[in-house]
Amino acid sequence: MKRILKHFRRRLSIRLGLLIVFIVTVAFSLLFGYLFYRGRRYIQHAAIERATKLLDNTAEHINGIMDETETVTNFMAQTTPRHLSPDSLLVFTRRAIEENAFLTGMAISMEPYYFPEMGRYFSAYSLRYRPVNDDISIDSITTVREGPFEYFDAVWYKTSRTLGTTCWVDAYDDYNEGTLSSPDILTSYCCPMRNDEGQFIGSITASLTLKWLSAAVSDLKPYPNSSAIMIDRKGTYIVHPDTAKLYRETIFSDAAPEARHEIENLGKDMLAGHSGMVKTIVDGAPAYIFYRPLERTGWSLAIVCPESDIFARYNHLVHIVWIVVSIGLVLLMLFCYQTVRRAVKPIKQLDRAARRISNGHFDVPLSTSSRGDSLGRLTNSFARMQQSLADNVENLQRVNDELQHHNEELANAYQLKLETNRRKTAFIQDMYHEIRTPLNIISGFAQVLFASLHALPEEEVNDIMTRMRSSAKDISRLTRELSEVSKPTK
Repeated sequence: MKRILKHFRRRLSIRLGLLIVFIVTVAFSLLFGYLFYRGRRYIQHAAIERATKLLDNTAEHINGIMDETETVTNFMAQTTPRHLSPDSLLVFTRRAIEENAFLTGMAISMEPYYFPEMGRYFSAYSLRYRPVNDDISIDSITTVREGPFEYFDAVWYKTSRTLGTTCWVDAYDDYNEGTLSSPDILTSYCCPMRNDEGQFIGSITASLTLKWLSAAVSDLKPYPNSSAIMIDRKGTYIVHPDTAKLYRETIFSDAAPEARHEIENLGKDMLAGHSGMVKTIVDGAPAYIFYRPLERTGWSLAIVCPESDIFARYNHLVHIVWIVVSIGLVLLMLFCYQTVRRAVKPIKQLDRAARRISNGHFDVPLSTSSRGDSLGRLTNSFARMQQSLADNVENLQRVNDELQHHNEELANAYQLKLETNRRKTAFIQDMYHEIRTPLNIISGFAQVLFASLHALPEEEVNDIMTRMRSSAKDISRLTRELSEVSKPTK
């Protein structure tokens, strides 16, 4: 690994390629980061618009059904008092159910003893029953006179009588043992019925099933895993994907611990009749909840959209983009490597040539380049420099050879001079010994003559003088020879 890293560090093309890829990666990361941020904001805004539009459309659909329900009920409240008889009331309720497929039940309930012959209770009630998949073609309608049971305490009668005005009541269980009852949870529109004097004489109630509301709201699916909920005035679920929570749990009791604060604030806003969007945790995953009120009922409708669904295409696009970018960066790396490799090839050649020159190989010629850029000019300049350097080295070698030859001659001359001086010294020493002999003779004869000149015979004195003259001549000769030898050598 160290050798590979060292090799990479030494390869200029790899380092330049990595540097270019790093710079491009940083630039692309900043660019795509900004684009993805803007794209995410755009998708979030589009999701809000989409969910809000779908909520509005669904609310309008539900409001349309409620408008029709209110219209039918209000019309009956105005016309029924003109034809008050037990049989006619039974006919009115049945006809209302037959002519309005969206209605589940219709009841005309009178005040106690309104019809004395009928006793304390009289309530004409017609109920639609759809046994299989809400198929209208196999509807069955049952019409009965309800009683005796205390319907005066029922929410759909008591609310209308107490308020004295029309109203929608929250969901309720219609089951009463021994009476005609819907198997589903109902919600009803109640309209008080008055006589000509304005006295309350009964209530007309039109009922819709929560099952129908759930079917209408279930179409709120802007995304595959989204779901819809609806709560009443108390926050109780009247529409929920988990039917076990219907009419049993509230939005406040159903909040997960990690999202309790957000859900409580959401519930308060929904009960207050506000519209908006909140991001929270639903079933352990981030989700957006879009909500709006149903004004006339006090209920509130909401869509729960998982964040993974909202940004599914965005995340898929991000993955594709990053895969494409990664492949592009790898290809860019290879392209940069090859491009830089071709670009720095002359530099590598110059590097090898410089190493050869540094190792003393000045005579290897460099090839010139036909490129007109800076690298081409540098290569040609280096080639000319190498040729000039090779010529200078050759000249220096020739001068060095000549200098070496002169040095050898000087060394020989120096050795000759040393030999000459040695011989001269030896000669001088020999001459010294040669001179000492005649000098000793002259000195000895001179002492003899000085000591006994008058005592010596004349022949002996002449012989001594002759020898002394001969020794003096030898000294003179040796002195001349020594003078010749002592002259400086040119």
